[in-house]
Amino acid sequence: MIFQSQENDSKGKLIIYQVYKTIKQFFPDIFERMSHFSDYRERKQYELAELVTAGIAMFLFKEGSRNAMNIDRTEVKFKSNYKRLFKFNLPHMDTVDDLFCLLKEEELETLKASLVTGLIEQKVLRKFKFLGKSYIIAIDGTGVSSYDYKHCDCCLKKTSKNGVITYFHNVLEAKLVTSNGLSISLATEWISNEGKEEYDKQDCELNAFKRLAVKIKHFFPRLPILITADGLYPNQYFFEICINNGWDFIVTLQDKSLKALQEEIPWLKIKCSVVRSVFRVEKYNEITLNYIYLNDLYHKGFKLSWVECEEKIVNSKTGIEKITKFIHLTNIAIDNKNYFNISDTGRLRWKIENEGFNTQKNGGYALEHKYSRVSFLAMKNNYQCLQIAHIINQLVLKSQSISTLLKENPKLTIFKLWERFKSFLIELSLLEDDLLQLNNQKFQIRIT
Repeated sequence: MIFQSQENDSKGKLIIYQVYKTIKQFFPDIFERMSHFSDYRERKQYELAELVTAGIAMFLFKEGSRNAMNIDRTEVKFKSNYKRLFKFNLPHMDTVDDLFCLLKEEELETLKASLVTGLIEQKVLRKFKFLGKSYIIAIDGTGVSSYDYKHCDCCLKKTSKNGVITYFHNVLEAKLVTSNGLSISLATEWISNEGKEEYDKQDCELNAFKRLAVKIKHFFPRLPILITADGLYPNQYFFEICINNGWDFIVTLQDKSLKALQEEIPWLKIKCSVVRSVFRVEKYNEITLNYIYLNDLYHKGFKLSWVECEEKIVNSKTGIEKITKFIHLTNIAIDNKNYFNISDTGRLRWKIENEGFNTQKNGGYALEHKYSRVSFLAMKNNYQCLQIAHIINQLVLKSQSISTLLKENPKLTIFKLWERFKSFLIELSLLEDDLLQLNNQKFQIRIT
């Protein structure tokens, strides 16, 4: 039992040190940047950077609520370890909330964008570019909070068939996604009703995308980008925004979208003899991928290409067969060298839902928790803190040392790993000499 406890302590300590090293290597000036935020407080008991760091740390530790963070704050060793780790005192989270009710939302979003710019400049994500050229940016929206009362003047509103009114807040995200599972927030746009009484998902989300595109171009003006999005987006406005910004795109084509174009495709498919097949085996599944593609299609003056992937999965144990079709439109000319990459990248969009939103809702970050019940501005600032913490934690998990640990211990889940992380902070003590040694030594974190 003592041995097991020591083993658990070592894993908790490993995570703590990896968080420390990740911030030091990839974001060495993050705390200095916080100190330059505009300060609208009348009473200034804490430095700005102290308060913002506490807001990010709440999500970094996956506390799940301000109250949980405040409870841990009462632990002497937790406060001491926190100060050794961040070089700041740990304020009460109500004080952090007071700041977030005043802090302009642009401050934290600009900080987030600068952190991503740093990763790009350090070439951390270069090997995940599409065909070695463009970064893959997935666009998608999700719900953040809902109420049975009007939370603020910016609430979205929908009425059920039974007449029940729900007020809520949704957000549209642009996330840089990679084949190894990273889903990194680039820019955020809160969805509004656009002056309408009832929420219309398509109109509201497409209008939000127009505003989001302006942010992406502002924060990353020269970044080579490929936008991937779901079946809500294939329309002339989306195509125009991407082309005008110099972005490529791969977008899901649903049955009811672009009807005139879709009527032509069956006839063109008959004439097309370009069919490619790929076969592979994954555990008990035999997977056959059949591809067919078309070029020189036109919609509202835009030249498009079309690719269809029919995936057949046969379970060798049960014999059960499942067939699924994935259809995408792109402005990239398709040939026998890139058809697979284009189709696969179009399907990569789901990572914003899984590694992105699903992880943030169910993986300890409690995205849908009401971190601030009064202020919409504070809600926005908490949301940005969550995104920054998630970026750091993803880099920690994708580091060679942690990913190797998880592979060598199949029963060790990320949830359990973070339990040990927090347990160490509460029950044991970080040694100043160990952190000093980490601070002085040179190291390089490899992202797997």
